[in-house]
Amino acid sequence: MKRSELYALKSDIVNNRKYVFCYWENYNYSFLQNIMYVRRSGRGDRSTYDDCIIMFDTETSKKKKGEVYHNHVCAFTISVRAYHHNIVTLWGRRPDDCIKCMTRIMENLSGDKTIMYAHNMPYDYVFLRKFLMQSYGKPIRQLNVKSHYPISIEYNNGLILRDSLILSQCKLEKWADDLDVEHKKAVGKWDYDKIRNQNEHYTDDELEYIEHDTLAGVECIDKLMTNLNKKVYSMPYTATGIPREECYKRGVPNHAHDMFLKISPNYDIYEILEKVFHGGYTHANRHLIKEVIDTFVKCYDFTSSYPFCMIAKKFPMTTFQKFDDCKCDDILDHADNYAFMFKLILYKFKLKDEFESMPVLQHSKIENGINLVLDNGRILCGGYVEIYITEQDLDIIKRQYTWEKHLCTDVYYSVKDYLPRWFTDYVYELFKNKTMLKGGDPVDYALAKAKLNSLYGMCVQKAIQQDIVEDYETGDFTTKKQNKAELYKSKYIDNKRKILPYQWGVWVTAYALHNLFELFECVEPSEGYDHAIYTDTDSCYAHAWNESKLNAYNDKCKNELLANGYDAVRVNDKEYWLGVAVSEGVKDEYSQFRVQGAKRYCGRSLKDGELHITVAGVPKSGAKCLNDNIENFQKDFIFSGAVTGKKTHTYFFVDDIYTDENGNITGDSIDLSQCDYRLDDIDIFDFEKIFEEEIEVQTYE
Repeated sequence: MKRSELYALKSDIVNNRKYVFCYWENYNYSFLQNIMYVRRSGRGDRSTYDDCIIMFDTETSKKKKGEVYHNHVCAFTISVRAYHHNIVTLWGRRPDDCIKCMTRIMENLSGDKTIMYAHNMPYDYVFLRKFLMQSYGKPIRQLNVKSHYPISIEYNNGLILRDSLILSQCKLEKWADDLDVEHKKAVGKWDYDKIRNQNEHYTDDELEYIEHDTLAGVECIDKLMTNLNKKVYSMPYTATGIPREECYKRGVPNHAHDMFLKISPNYDIYEILEKVFHGGYTHANRHLIKEVIDTFVKCYDFTSSYPFCMIAKKFPMTTFQKFDDCKCDDILDHADNYAFMFKLILYKFKLKDEFESMPVLQHSKIENGINLVLDNGRILCGGYVEIYITEQDLDIIKRQYTWEKHLCTDVYYSVKDYLPRWFTDYVYELFKNKTMLKGGDPVDYALAKAKLNSLYGMCVQKAIQQDIVEDYETGDFTTKKQNKAELYKSKYIDNKRKILPYQWGVWVTAYALHNLFELFECVEPSEGYDHAIYTDTDSCYAHAWNESKLNAYNDKCKNELLANGYDAVRVNDKEYWLGVAVSEGVKDEYSQFRVQGAKRYCGRSLKDGELHITVAGVPKSGAKCLNDNIENFQKDFIFSGAVTGKKTHTYFFVDDIYTDENGNITGDSIDLSQCDYRLDDIDIFDFEKIFEEEIEVQTYE
């Protein structure tokens, strides 16, 4: 068919064809022949891709109510959208019919390859994997980010399955609301507890629910694709991939890869960098565990903590050079001009202030330790410890701890400077876009926010990714053994698209941690709450704040930005500064507060008078379980799965596809069962009794 005829068909789709919702066997698939293909070129790949957006979804049912057992598919939908128009949503009941429907779609499309998305594809894939392999054979390519989490699977017939959840980083309901698409998720119109067989008759509400699941998905992807100016084949796999290409395009004319090669370390030093790297700081004041704080508590948050560090701070900008073993003061004396990473060795050390609520030494990162006393993963004192850190970490450690002896060994240094202007300008531009777009176009705002949040992830992406493979016979996932040194060179150093050195991300987290500890110093001692109550990476909860110290800290942040040529973003005469500590009034204020450990706290908001919880693994709705009584938020309290909706996954892999006693054709499955959550707290040590015991310490010279 001539290209002009194809364009005429495209015009027919846009102008004359109406969207239909149709049972899969009743659709005239030949209409899909009107959809053109696009060709991928420039990388030695002349494959053609169907120029449409397709999403599939399955609904599943238990076989036995109240039991953890095999589940089966009871409904599926596949939506097709092309040229910004919804074409069709096809639906059915059986998993084998879902594969037949996919096959008919591909047979009538003209491209070599067909991409189909699923929102949380790893879930739907398990239910379909046996049927997919039965029809298409084993996948020829698969990308897994972790066990049981494939994000792209390709078959020999050209079918490519992709996950849209890792791209959006949010549930479909929120994604559709954020992007303000035409069809939203039909929440509440499907009973997930109902037992359904594959001959089920569905109500109009139930059909609307399954229809909207995939319609909302294709509309979201279309909006994102349009905003990114992408083709179906060039869409990024993950949220981090969204700004990666734009960042690369800005870096190329500025010789970013040349700088990357110039300052990237050898593999041995890279291994040290991985040891130095630490994530966010999440901790609860051990002295207040179990205590109900019946007084005012206020939270301050940093505005874009990591982006601020990227713009305002100086980073290692030369190759790392070896330095002689030295003392802490030698490093701190040169910390303004040089970035240091090294192994710190402490002998007979302890906190200077036994009431210090936020100890910085992280037990999970130590190389060796003897007689260590821990506070929920942080070290209070000990006989001996070795840990790799930066000069930023050392400054906090020296403020908090005292010791009999110490040594800094395995020391490397690099000259500090600002990150390249092309990169910091990009960071600032994204912050400005996010700030100015808030309340405006939902797509532009959501994209600007996603890009800004992804920049840090680009910096700390490990040079060597684990090679996780699926055993198609058993469903198990294993990690292949790798020659890391060889891969470091071939996949990292020799990769011309690498432009952001890993060490930049390492220092971003180090600076952010240092800023957080400066925020702790703004807490005002009063009424027995002399220290921070709770903190999580870029925020701190406390009873009273010293406004003068907070203003001084914020002024310091502003001056650091101005020193590198960046000002506030101004919207309607209001200033928005990166990095400053801010509070959103009553939204961040509480009349009651209680902590049980990291990611385990509860507060009564002054905004609505309601209890709100943050408990890792428990939905926010779990606050209802407390019956409006903060005293219930204590160790061994049970958050009911029936109230929170919390579910646990159980995988079932079968030898062969089978038909159960109710006629349901069944393959592999996942059982999602409601589960309760028992609240735990941390072990609390009596600091005064620590030194009553005889401690035997090995001596290191």
